[in-house]
Amino acid sequence: MYLAENSTEEVRAPEIRIVPALSRDLDSIALVLKASFPGEASYYKIKSWYCEAKRIIRCDKGWVCLVARKEREVVGVIAARCLKTEVPTVRIEWVAVLPSERGMGIGSKLIEELIGIADLSFKEPQVRITLRARGERQDFYRKLGFRCYGRGWMKMRLKH
Repeated sequence: MYLAENSTEEVRAPEIRIVPALSRDLDSIALVLKASFPGEASYYKIKSWYCEAKRIIRCDKGWVCLVARKEREVVGVIAARCLKTEVPTVRIEWVAVLPSERGMGIGSKLIEELIGIADLSFKEPQVRITLRARGERQDFYRKLGFRCYGRGWMKMRLKH
């Protein structure tokens, strides 16, 4: 809580809710991705941020896409897909938070929610969660329990 300007009245900070992405979120997801990743979409080997948002929001290809909402605005997104491997694997493809909203725990909440979904979704004794992290972001993922293995790849094992 914080005090409103020129007031003694306490005002609640807007609540962050993590919810499944909806088709109406496409434009907002594309904007969050574009704001979060420097450079042109082609640098990331994708056609456009809108096309990528459209691809990750589809749940029929093993994708899970969650958004962080602050009031009605999408301020963060996480997209992952389930891979058919010997050990069930969830690969996080995108974690993005608007630069103006970073440092407030939104990225952590998105990852924790995804881990909770993965934990409940598989009956196998172990589930692996992997992602590719840029060097400057690896400490963030380590704090959440991921371990580095190889060129920017990080993983976490959930045991039931």
